[in-house]
Amino acid sequence: MTKRHRSRFLLVRLGAQNVGRRLLRSLLLGLAVMIAVGVVFSGFVTGWSLREGILTTFSRMGADLVVVPHGALVNITSTLLTIQPTDLDLDAALGERLRAVPGVAKVAAQHLIRASVEGRAINLIAYDQATDFTVESWLPVGEKPVAATGGLLIGERVALKTGEALTICGRSLVVTGRLGRTGVGPFDESYFITFSALDELVAAAIRARPANAPVHPPAAPPSEGADATHHDHAAGRAECLPSIAQDRVSAFLLQLSPGASAEQARFAIGQIPAIKIVTGNPIFTAARQSLGSLFWGVAIFAGLLMLAIFFLVSLLFSAIVQERYREIGVLRAMGARPAQIISITLIEAGLITGFGGLLGIGAGFSLIFVFARSLGFYFSSLGVPFDAPPAGIIWIAAGAAALCGVAIGVGGAFVAAWRTRRLEPYAMIQMESAR
Repeated sequence: MTKRHRSRFLLVRLGAQNVGRRLLRSLLLGLAVMIAVGVVFSGFVTGWSLREGILTTFSRMGADLVVVPHGALVNITSTLLTIQPTDLDLDAALGERLRAVPGVAKVAAQHLIRASVEGRAINLIAYDQATDFTVESWLPVGEKPVAATGGLLIGERVALKTGEALTICGRSLVVTGRLGRTGVGPFDESYFITFSALDELVAAAIRARPANAPVHPPAAPPSEGADATHHDHAAGRAECLPSIAQDRVSAFLLQLSPGASAEQARFAIGQIPAIKIVTGNPIFTAARQSLGSLFWGVAIFAGLLMLAIFFLVSLLFSAIVQERYREIGVLRAMGARPAQIISITLIEAGLITGFGGLLGIGAGFSLIFVFARSLGFYFSSLGVPFDAPPAGIIWIAAGAAALCGVAIGVGGAFVAAWRTRRLEPYAMIQMESAR
């Protein structure tokens, strides 16, 4: 063992011995760090779960603004979920212009068309998975859609079952999920696919349609209560989709950023010609926008808690260092360098707060379990999902909380130990220890 390694081992040994000199004091400091780390860690995980659940619930309330072609009919409900089938459409490139409007946070395009499936007409709504915030949010808690061109989502009133297949334009689409009941008839009776899947269906329809064959309008929709799964193989007609222009959409659903004014956004968007703007429920918009302020408040509370622990550690180690002035003076007189004296104090603080941080992680998992069995069940009963973050995020948060506790403890001890560098050894030996 080299001299440097022996010196480091000796410093660690002295720091560990100092932890046991006042065991009760060390335990109380470790418990304080444990509580802080546990509260911050469990608060982050619980806040993440609640935030995602509440955002999902607000997404189910629909868009803040809906942009449709001028003259199109809108299914005006408290949630603004869909538009009525129409021959009018918008240029898909308009989405980039809407995203540039100040105050607009999200823009989701949808294309609602009539499709003829084996002799019956259905509402087919195409959406973009990357930008959607009003369709997949209606999936049951814990159910995730299959992000594939062969996937098909169905409304609550469609009689198909998950796992069954529906043939459209010669392509078999598997039902990968059923949306919850929205109370909006056209939405609950519709079929949902991605834009890429719609492009493939259009290509299949063009291949299936005979050359120079006229495009017939789809059949009338089935009456309410009729079996939506009836198959008419005898029809054998080639027209399954109407002629659809590429890069066209039926509507843009907009979500405003926190603090944005719906009136200002409407004014800016209103400068675009040949469109109509429909506003959602202002109460839902205000509630969703204030959600960010709530979680900023939680983050500030966690920061103040850690700051309080920093002051506690700094005050405690100030008393500890003052109590050991004579010892420090003797060590300095025997040749110990100021950096070594500081290292002993930092090692002591690191051991105490590190142990407290590890206990804090365990306490945090216990608090998360309690929250999941109490608040989680309560919010689930209200229809608000309470899903934990991914396992990787949880372990990263646990490690970050523990390291933050250790850093605060070492930082507080460093502030207290730094003052010993300016004192002469003989002066510290002559000082009376603080008891």
